[in-house]
Amino acid sequence: MDTKNKHCLRHLAAAAIFIAILSSSPADAQPAWPPLGGDMPLASMSESHDIRKRLWDTLVMAPRETVMAKASSTERNAWGPWSVSVDRSKGSFYIIIAPERNGKAPIYTQGSWIIKRSDTDGSFRQAKVFLRSDPGTFARIYPAGSRSRIDIVAYGGVLYREVAIPLPFEELLRSPFSRIRQLTDDVIDWDLFTPDPALYRDMLSLAGSVRDHLPSLAYADDGAIDADGRSVLISTLAGQSTPAGLNCSGFVKWLVDGMLHPITGTYLSVASLRSRMAGWRGSSFTEKFEEDQDPFFGLDWSRALAKAAWSTFYPSLPDDSPLSNDVDDAPFALRVKDADPVNGGSAYEAFTDNFKDAGIDVRGLKAILFVLAAREPGRFYLAQFNSRDPKPPSLRRYFHIAALFPYFDDDGVFRVAVFESAAETSLDRVLADRDYEFVKLVRMPAAARFEPQALTPTP
Repeated sequence: MDTKNKHCLRHLAAAAIFIAILSSSPADAQPAWPPLGGDMPLASMSESHDIRKRLWDTLVMAPRETVMAKASSTERNAWGPWSVSVDRSKGSFYIIIAPERNGKAPIYTQGSWIIKRSDTDGSFRQAKVFLRSDPGTFARIYPAGSRSRIDIVAYGGVLYREVAIPLPFEELLRSPFSRIRQLTDDVIDWDLFTPDPALYRDMLSLAGSVRDHLPSLAYADDGAIDADGRSVLISTLAGQSTPAGLNCSGFVKWLVDGMLHPITGTYLSVASLRSRMAGWRGSSFTEKFEEDQDPFFGLDWSRALAKAAWSTFYPSLPDDSPLSNDVDDAPFALRVKDADPVNGGSAYEAFTDNFKDAGIDVRGLKAILFVLAAREPGRFYLAQFNSRDPKPPSLRRYFHIAALFPYFDDDGVFRVAVFESAAETSLDRVLADRDYEFVKLVRMPAAARFEPQALTPTP
């Protein structure tokens, strides 16, 4: 228990440093490629097929020398003005056709096409089409003999790979994207990229309530609030001394308690939540470490919270297994690093499975949360971060818990609110933490009413 709680304390300090760095940064310090928002449903997004046809001989199919001599220009169609430009990098050259928005035309605006050709022989290599005005969400179309194939990428996760399209690549370059969607609709879930912000209202109300109460909280190693309102130590149930506080485990209990109290009129006991679920995880190897190392504490704690929440909100649901609320969906098989929207994101690497006792590789967390937010709107997730000890016996430990609220804001931008150890941090902080290897996600319902316990020292 002590090892786990020291981890919570260490990560809270890292989060505080991260926030301090952000607050002291110049006002114009922004991500290199920030999402723009204001997108349309995919069925209504801007189309440039008529422009691509118009420029076919003079640009799209023209010799390399002709293309590279082309000055940037503006073309117009029924959707408005489009910026047409050329770029060159790493053995390729690119024809960029991007819709203007508010007088500007970022190359990753929804509906933009970036056509990639070989710098050696001018052959077509691929076309990248942005599905949202965010460099992390795009379709990649490429030649496959007399046919074509398409990949769908979201925040580094290759959600679909080599989906066949029964048309030559050059024909697709002259086609509206709506035709590509129609030809692949039986395989690709295009609704992932047309979220409805209204579906996240209750969850965002809960996140706002949590945010409003944060100033009344503080961090304390091993700290939680028991069912009777006493601020106690999780490991011993003894009262906390002044100042009282919450660690990462105590904080997510406080959050869940605040949701359940309007329904039950009671709060959860620390003793019930810290009971080990030895029959549901681990192995004969980990059994001998249960008492002195408690490696699965965070996982057991979160599963107990989830079971309490779901049985309270939906008492008719089966309540047999504490694993029933785990996110156990098989993830994508490949991932790619988010990169420059023009020439980045081409080199794929294998991505691991969703392991029962570990979860997913943290590097795929944003993509997984994107898919969950799109397919299961209104839920939040308890995230248990874990890694193996570098020294023998290389025991895997669950040492930190955070609450993750993925959603699409009113502008359609994908965001994740992150709360951990009595503070609001960010997904960037989580993904930058090199101590995290895997993360296990547990689904949670969200309630608009929130009545949390007050943090007070035990007399």
